[in-house]
Amino acid sequence: MSATEGPKRLRVELITPDGPVFVEDARMVVVPGKAGELGVLPRHIPLIAQLKPGETRVRTLDDEWLSFATGSGYFKIQHDRASVLVESAVAVGSIDADRARSDLEDAQRRLEEASAGGEESAVERSRAERDIADAENRLKVSGRS
Repeated sequence: MSATEGPKRLRVELITPDGPVFVEDARMVVVPGKAGELGVLPRHIPLIAQLKPGETRVRTLDDEWLSFATGSGYFKIQHDRASVLVESAVAVGSIDADRARSDLEDAQRRLEEASAGGEESAVERSRAERDIADAENRLKVSGRS
């Protein structure tokens, strides 16, 4: 490999507040940017982007695609290291649709209660809206909405 070719892999780190969900070398990562999907290959220019809830896909070194339902957050690529920092991340195969539906119903109930309250309910309303978006995203990405 010549100096101009560079590596044909990048280190992908999918990290939540609870810790790493996925850390491996890969051929490509596709993240749900606020302005649309962003696909990144090795040797990409440095970049920081805001992410919205959606599907994050990783093309492994074996040319398989792995999918994750990810919450909002940030994405950084620099020196062939792609960091996906999100509120939540669940591998598509691990999504429990019944649990997601239950979480959605609970969050909708909490939103109704918070909306009936005063200004002190603003934080609860925001949390409920975030939880609704998370549950809807898990159902959408799993294909079981």
